[in-house]
Amino acid sequence: MTAMLRAPKQRGVALLVVLWGCTLAAITLGALASSAKVEGTQARGQYLQTKAFYAAQGGVEQAAFRLRAQQAGQRWAADSRLYRLRQGDIDVTVAVADEDGKLNLNKASAEQMDALLRAAGVASDQVRRLRDAIVRWGSAGARFSDILLAKGGFASLEELRRVPGVPGDVVDRIEPGLTLWSTSGPNMAHAPAIVVAAMTGAGQEAAEAYVADVRAMDLEHGGLPRTPGNAEAMPSSVPTSGTVTIDSTATTSDGIAVRIRATVTLQNEPGDPRSYRVLRWQESGAEVGTLR
Repeated sequence: MTAMLRAPKQRGVALLVVLWGCTLAAITLGALASSAKVEGTQARGQYLQTKAFYAAQGGVEQAAFRLRAQQAGQRWAADSRLYRLRQGDIDVTVAVADEDGKLNLNKASAEQMDALLRAAGVASDQVRRLRDAIVRWGSAGARFSDILLAKGGFASLEELRRVPGVPGDVVDRIEPGLTLWSTSGPNMAHAPAIVVAAMTGAGQEAAEAYVADVRAMDLEHGGLPRTPGNAEAMPSSVPTSGTVTIDSTATTSDGIAVRIRATVTLQNEPGDPRSYRVLRWQESGAEVGTLR
């Protein structure tokens, strides 16, 4: 009798154990499936990032080739006008800016730096202090606390952010008008609006309108628009100096974007297989709408 009563209880415990085992197995399988889905999503994201990177790099290569094209109809301008390419299912936008349209950070005079800061909207009572800090930092033998700049001059544009007392937002505003690789100028045919405003005394609106007119001109037949402001003798020349910044952004159909900003010197030496030599290379990747 006792054995007969014990059998149902044992079967009940066994059933409970089986149910718990099934539940744990289901939880484990669910976790594995979720992990596999996450890994699959990550793998796809990495694949798309890699695909977009090579498309953006292709934009850089295309720009280097187009800048040296013999026919005007195939040659690209170096005035930051936008060119659009399609590589498979990826959209690529490319802009080329000649470095001769910017102020050389190591060669700019105090007056030029003053004008650039004013064109960037820096308050008048702050201009002189910021200008002097930047000019002193770039001078040979200048000393700040325990830092001796024996080399003299800026070694990189990023170094501008180390200058004591110069806010990051000011650097963000003036950096588009600065370079380390121009030998003369600035060339108004390639200058960004902030440099046009600084060098000519024109207002921001007039400077932007001038830049828009330059980008709209016909490279083969169109003449340069009249320089705004009060500096009619500013140098203007369409041919590239050979040192440019190529800004290439590739965007996939899934909204993944990769941006490459490369400052390069075009190669023209006989027998050299390279089309350019890299001076500065920056990469960034994000979803569309978050790239700056």
